[in-house]
Amino acid sequence: MELHYKIYRKVKIYFNKVHGALPHLETLKERPNLSFGTDMIVSRIDEMELMQTQLVSFFLDPTLKIPYVPSSRCLALTNWYDNNSLVSCGNFNSFRRELQIEDERVLQESGYIIADSLLPSKLKTVFEKHRNRLKKLRLTKESLTEF
Repeated sequence: MELHYKIYRKVKIYFNKVHGALPHLETLKERPNLSFGTDMIVSRIDEMELMQTQLVSFFLDPTLKIPYVPSSRCLALTNWYDNNSLVSCGNFNSFRRELQIEDERVLQESGYIIADSLLPSKLKTVFEKHRNRLKKLRLTKESLTEF
């Protein structure tokens, strides 16, 4: 199977954003001044690590032909979960609202990749499952903490 240049570039940028989100989520998890939201952050860390692993596994397939794309063309210009307002939230509701905004950025980006007609079915399945898990994660973790 040969991967299209455009798809490889999009997925590589997404991978870099996932990789870049992990340190931000770890920082949020370990913030000493606030005690709420840790379980929500840990579940997102787990999801990002799972997605990172699945993408690496996909690209390790020996039958996959990857086009040459200079690494400078695959840099992520922004990262997820890097908003300073997440760290400085004073209460749970504002933290949850800011976290939902960041989640929406991830969902939007994954939807953008899924919508591409050149995306191989195996990779599309990986992204769809990631997107569904993240949506469920938003619903279950956040609705449980409201009760």
